[in-house]
Amino acid sequence: GIYCYESNPTITNCTISGNSADYGGGIYCNFSSNPTLTGCVIEGNTATNYGGGIYCNNSSNPTLTDCTISGNTGRYGGGIYCYLSSPTLSGCVIDGNTATNDGGGIYCNYAGNPTLTDCTITANTTSRGGGIHCYSNSSPTLSGCTISDNTATDDGGGIYCYNNGNPTLTDCTISGNTATDVGGGICSVFNSNATLAYTTVCG
Repeated sequence: GIYCYESNPTITNCTISGNSADYGGGIYCNFSSNPTLTGCVIEGNTATNYGGGIYCNNSSNPTLTDCTISGNTGRYGGGIYCYLSSPTLSGCVIDGNTATNDGGGIYCNYAGNPTLTDCTITANTTSRGGGIHCYSNSSPTLSGCTISDNTATDDGGGIYCYNNGNPTLTDCTISGNTATDVGGGICSVFNSNATLAYTTVCG
């Protein structure tokens, strides 16, 4: 749909849908690209590999406000894939995305440290990390977020933390998520340390 290379476009009230690529079906942010998206819908895009909706790579830190990332598909990171990048999301909805491998809603890899405030991550599906997959020194920060009704066919229905995946959640709700194997709400393994404060894990 859109490819940003060392660039910072401003995208407002746009719909990005039905696109396909190897990486970043909807948007690919590469090499310090920091686009600003407001009121946008990113839906029904497909990536053969990473980031069905958005792929953030190599110090790319987009800012998304009041956006919807829905119904996208990728191998890793159905909605968003973050590699060495720290996007900021506020008031966004990430729902109904699918990853054939890991990270239905969001996949954070190798110091991928997104910040999410007042966001909803719901009804996403994958094998590990239905809502969020945190891997290899990734430390996402969530405040006032809802992670609900996500499904993992293996581990971590809501959140899956592996190999120093260290999310921090404050004032969040993790509810109604399902894992076929272990960790319906959260699965944390191999030196991973999720930090939760004033957070509800239920259902």
